Amino acid sequence: MSDPTMDQISLNGSVKWAAARIGWSLNKFRQKRDILENDGFPKTDRITNLYVKADVDAWINRRRQLSDDIAISADARNPEKEVNFSAL
Repeated sequence: MSDPTMDQISLNGSVKWAAARIGWSLNKFRQKRDILENDGFPKTDRITNLYVKADVDAWINRRRQLSDDIAISADARNPEKEVNFSAL
């Protein structure tokens, strides 16, 4: 049976989708669901009984250890840049 919430167009996700989104098997997700929810993982929507995908992604993003704002050094941005030894 196909899960339509796996499609990118769907803004809501099934339990199967939520497990896959965090990289867990469906069985592991079901076993640890209470722990996840105690840690702020969103609950399913009362009307659709599905997860709001944006809420799951927001939870994942809040758990990130590194920000997108990390500065990249000039040398890392342009690794082929030549060094001017005459300026030393």
